[in-house]
Amino acid sequence: MSKFGASSFSKLPQHPDEYDFGSDINEANRILLSKEYEQSQKIECLFNWISRYNPCFFGRVAVRQSEGLSVEICWISESEIELGQLYLIDKIQTARRAWKDKAEKGKSHGFLIFFNSKQLAFAKPSFELLDVCRYVSDIYFIEHAPTETDVIYTEAIPLRDKNENLSIFKAGANIFYPGAHKTRNHDRRIPGGLMISINSPGHYANSLVYRDLASSLSEAIEHVRNLAWLSIGNGGIGDEKMYSTTWHNQDPSQLPSECPMKNRPPYIPSDFSKENYSGLYHTDILSPTSVTIDSKEIDELEGDYKGCEIWKELRIDYLTERRFKPGDRNYALFHGHPISDEAKYHNPWPPIRAVNKPGLTYGYSTGLTQAQYMH
Repeated sequence: MSKFGASSFSKLPQHPDEYDFGSDINEANRILLSKEYEQSQKIECLFNWISRYNPCFFGRVAVRQSEGLSVEICWISESEIELGQLYLIDKIQTARRAWKDKAEKGKSHGFLIFFNSKQLAFAKPSFELLDVCRYVSDIYFIEHAPTETDVIYTEAIPLRDKNENLSIFKAGANIFYPGAHKTRNHDRRIPGGLMISINSPGHYANSLVYRDLASSLSEAIEHVRNLAWLSIGNGGIGDEKMYSTTWHNQDPSQLPSECPMKNRPPYIPSDFSKENYSGLYHTDILSPTSVTIDSKEIDELEGDYKGCEIWKELRIDYLTERRFKPGDRNYALFHGHPISDEAKYHNPWPPIRAVNKPGLTYGYSTGLTQAQYMH
């Protein structure tokens, strides 16, 4: 476990109380950081914000409980944070198991762990904030603690098919916080505190088929693929001078007339690549060092992201019916890994270090071997 204790949240470098996070977050913070509102009202406020201002369309749809997509939330109050690591582990792991019980039946596809705290809401990007990200990662991914920065951690979500066969699907994990506003991590901004978000497009697609909400896996994946395409390049929300911190690459070999996307918005080029896209960070990394500690606002970086590190080949070609072999980075994304009932709560996927090199965005495994997670 991280040596960083919950009592150290108060030591986080802070923005002043009058700091402007953008009108959308400022207004949400009025409710989320007030003692006058009940938890249910705060959750409603957060979900309303996500449905309008989160660049990710999976999040927007999930909090609306629409299109067959839903999400559970584990709410951690400021007073609960002060109860310490053992309390937080117990609450979060209990909620994690309860969520997987729902996910097994296709009733939930995402999980949010929200730490509602003024110290977190006003925390500046810093090494101290990075330590907090590791701390909350440790108490969620207890099977991998102590977690590392710049590493991809993947959750396992169970789903039972119509024949009662049980499988697990890989799910991504990200961290959001208000201090990302106007920094290189802008599209990870959120009001009211700090949040871990877990979601699996493959689990969602398969559950649509099992619940007779899609006629085939092909149809379900097409729906998921469109939500993913809409999410890329949809950032920069909350400040008129910001650009999206992800964007579509162009594919010169694709004719505009062959664009596979219906009702394409203007921020997506007609010849967008179906294989990769670009961003200011690897979108699968849980705790990215450089963008979490960098407090410089984008306008201090000459705008248009000049001088920033660019990840030019972030993959999106996994949105496919193609089957991948065990050990492939795309294994168990859209075709689940079969398990016994006793393994329903187990997360076997090894963490992977991300590498920003042409043709290679994944490095070596930092955890279990292939043989270990297959048995």
